[in-house]
Amino acid sequence: MLHTVLRRVLVIAIVAGWLGALALALGQGGADRLMQQARTKAVVEGKLDEAIKLYAEVAAKFAGDRPTVARALIEMADCYQKLGQTKAREIYERIVREYADQTAAASEARTRLAALAGTGGASGSSTLAVRRVLAKVDVTGKVSSDGRFLSYTDWAGGNVAIRDLATGESRLLTDTGNPDGSGGWAEPSMPSPDGKYVAYAWNSGGERNLCVVGLDGLKPRVLRATGNGVLHLLPIAWSPDGRRLLAEFVKTDGTRDMMLVAVADGSAKLLKSMGKELSPGGEFSPDGRYIAWAARDGLSLFDLRTGTESPLISDRSKHSVLGWAPDGKHILFSSERAGSADAWLVAVADGKAQGEPVFVRKNWGNLPMGFTRSGAFYYAVINNIWDVQIAELDPAGGNVVSPSQPAFRRGNTRSPGWSPDGRSLAAVDAREPSRAVIVRSMDTGEERQLEVGERTIGNGGLQWTPDGKAVVVPASEPGKGENLIRIDVQTGQVTSLMPLPALGGWPRFEFSRDGNTVFYVRPPVPFAAHAACLVSHDLRSGHETEIVQKPGLIWGAISPDGQRVMININSDKSWSLLARPASGGEFRELVRVDKEKETPFGGSPSWTRDGRGIVFLKGAKGNYPRQWELWRVAAEGGEPQRIGQVTARQLVGIRTHPDGRRVAISDVKVDLEVWVMENFLPKAK
Repeated sequence: MLHTVLRRVLVIAIVAGWLGALALALGQGGADRLMQQARTKAVVEGKLDEAIKLYAEVAAKFAGDRPTVARALIEMADCYQKLGQTKAREIYERIVREYADQTAAASEARTRLAALAGTGGASGSSTLAVRRVLAKVDVTGKVSSDGRFLSYTDWAGGNVAIRDLATGESRLLTDTGNPDGSGGWAEPSMPSPDGKYVAYAWNSGGERNLCVVGLDGLKPRVLRATGNGVLHLLPIAWSPDGRRLLAEFVKTDGTRDMMLVAVADGSAKLLKSMGKELSPGGEFSPDGRYIAWAARDGLSLFDLRTGTESPLISDRSKHSVLGWAPDGKHILFSSERAGSADAWLVAVADGKAQGEPVFVRKNWGNLPMGFTRSGAFYYAVINNIWDVQIAELDPAGGNVVSPSQPAFRRGNTRSPGWSPDGRSLAAVDAREPSRAVIVRSMDTGEERQLEVGERTIGNGGLQWTPDGKAVVVPASEPGKGENLIRIDVQTGQVTSLMPLPALGGWPRFEFSRDGNTVFYVRPPVPFAAHAACLVSHDLRSGHETEIVQKPGLIWGAISPDGQRVMININSDKSWSLLARPASGGEFRELVRVDKEKETPFGGSPSWTRDGRGIVFLKGAKGNYPRQWELWRVAAEGGEPQRIGQVTARQLVGIRTHPDGRRVAISDVKVDLEVWVMENFLPKAK
């Protein structure tokens, strides 16, 4: 009898457990469904009042599910905040008070409370609200007009992808990219106004084609291909009706044209020839009549009806257009008029500014990602930390003698370069915009900062002149385009050495022993040949000579003694080094790296100081190996020798000291975030 009772009790307990688990599962499913419905109402449909009711239903029905309720309250408060209602503060305070155990939600609530405290409350047009949307993501895309998703580049293969902001789910739209970059990659990208397509530039073989892909599964389409002197085609903005794209055509001679490209057939119409001026960017007005873009002396409007351009506001500081507000009455722009890159808002009517610009936010961010129809502005924040380290090697044993140490007292430096005598190390100040070079004496430890004025230093590396009197870097100069500039390390005087061609990036370059010649790689002319060329540029006459032209050529240099030529060839499956006498003859392969087994360093190999060998890097198979091996191969050929190993989070450069026993390593910790700025546009009357 007792056994029977016990069995019944056990059965009842098991059934109760099953029912409890089932109820929990059903409850969780119901909570998830309600949360998704609420997010759709808020983000996709813009019906904030209805979303608030659904979030409140989640909080009432599923009170035992504290993580979900805390998340629902955060979303509910966000809706109230967008409506400009003070109840947002009350809910954030409740989360901090009652849901402290939900650390993520409580932390977010505290952050938003702090933002409200700094902007004067949660109501009225003065209520600026900012919040982080995503962290550790690619930021080369844009937000869709309905705020539903972001376009981005999936760097696992370089393909175009979209990320749903409500669910966090991602989906690839292209599939031709490869992890090693051999299939090409997309950058930048932007959704069409109706959210049905994404326009992007496809980088492959040194060219950038303008492409469009649909979200409905249709294959990508090349809208406009390079050729006829055009090297890169970059999408800038969609027209409001989705029929045209504002695009920048970068030519092989370094000049730029702003073009209007028809999405139907790829036909293009010239709007403005920029010469070697930097890209003005551009945003269409919501009615499609104007394009707002940056001019040398401020912001201007291009009238598409008349084909004329007129000034909008005067701004001689560094500036750019961030976006045209959905009401068509305001333009958000970035300006350094107050000393930093801040966000400002100017009212516009009938193609003219209405009053003075109004300050919106200090240090707004780095890259604009667009407005949604609700008036939310998305943007990217780049928190990358650059670092230059010095490590000592034992070339004979192939090991690191001592752990790497910071090269400079100050942080955030990149692109190191040793002076010819090895007594100084120079690097670029990596703070954006980069406008200084730091020089450190290896004898005394003294560091000096050399400013370059309004110029912006690019990413093509830093070289010392052979006499050790100056450093040379690529830079953008207002009104002059991209140039190599020389900075005297004693006086700080800056002079322009030579213009740079439009390479779609900053080229690596090197000097001849006498300092009168610069060697660099440029795309071929005509471009259709698809074979890059190693070029020597005589700084005295400006004359250029083509040394060698080969498919896959990514780098080349003359040895320090001027006796041999080294080139670096990159193909889909391998990476190789070749050399020959400078006087001519056939190239001999010195090294071949099989990409399926190892990863060659994406940077450039370099000659040893005596000109007898070439130093290069390779690592274990993977996108970004932490362990990189330093190798040396004789210029005459032979078995390569391992001379050291370095550790880096994401290695971007390495320079060997003239003594061969020290290396300067350029590393970067990538930290990219997506933020949104809301409730800053004036309320409609």
